[in-house]
Amino acid sequence: MTARPSTQPATLLPPDIRLERRWWHELPMWAFYIPVGIAILGLLIRHRSLNAPLCADYGLKNGGLFPRSKAEFFALFDKDTPLLPKQASLDASLPADAALARYTDFMEGLPKTARTVLKPDDGIQGMAVHMIGDAEDFARCWKETSAAPGAWLLQEFVGGFEAGAFYVREDPARPGRIVSLTYKRGFAVTGDGEATVGRLIERADADGETMRRVAKYNRDRLAEVPGKGVELDLMPVRNHHLGATFQDISAFITPELDRALAPHLDAIEGYHYGRLDLRAPDFAALRAGKGIKILEANALYSEPVHAYDPRYGFGEALSIFIQHWHAAIRAGLANKRAGRPQVSAGRVIFPEK
Repeated sequence: MTARPSTQPATLLPPDIRLERRWWHELPMWAFYIPVGIAILGLLIRHRSLNAPLCADYGLKNGGLFPRSKAEFFALFDKDTPLLPKQASLDASLPADAALARYTDFMEGLPKTARTVLKPDDGIQGMAVHMIGDAEDFARCWKETSAAPGAWLLQEFVGGFEAGAFYVREDPARPGRIVSLTYKRGFAVTGDGEATVGRLIERADADGETMRRVAKYNRDRLAEVPGKGVELDLMPVRNHHLGATFQDISAFITPELDRALAPHLDAIEGYHYGRLDLRAPDFAALRAGKGIKILEANALYSEPVHAYDPRYGFGEALSIFIQHWHAAIRAGLANKRAGRPQVSAGRVIFPEK
């Protein structure tokens, strides 16, 4: 699997596609992963190695198979990397006044109007992600979120063009590459001074299921009437489960984007396969590798989310998933041949108590 460098001019925007969900997007996870799992098992038998994919990310606990602490993963990056936004970990056991003090300290150095994001440190699929506008917002949100045990990640809000970049390093003797790129599209509407948010959603060029999910996410503001010309992004959390649309833009990968990301990932010992969720000021900046901030870094459990492009059918999506898992297997096999530490499949499946 190799990246596909682009010959398109940097100012060109991705081709516009309709905001919609395909029938197979609604399948239960197990129904989609059964054929993928069968194919993976066949590949493992063919290569005679049950732990090969786990060895792709041998530097991570359980070979990166299960989601881990976001803060711990970010700590693996070089402290001087320009790719990470400002962030801080908050334990749910913090009293309200102590948490608010941490928030106030965090905001030092940021613009007064800056927004922040509060999300579970071990969360997945954009669940329980809160957009924080000010200290009052934070206090109200912390009262709700701290009721459950665990840790939270407070992160400065990064606007702009959001994408998912999949990184693979199939040979430890060679640099890794960005092998696929996904545009994570929100749900933008423009007010006319008369229509409610609910009505604007209904007018959008989107299928019914997408509109339903976006309406559910914005259920507290459906009766709001935006002013004329006011633009709203109704899906700031770019998650397909919540209603965002994913678009394959792998043809727009550039050498500049590769150079901006891959060396920082190559520097992480034992991380050779995973997806980055990131933002850049705009599409041209992304392709130029400028102003990029990583919102989340994922490992072996990463989905190649460009497969959810509505232009792809069920069979094409399965093929994409299987190709990426095969890349993980090849990376793991290369690490094993190079004498890198191995991750036991048995210990991952049957962990010691």
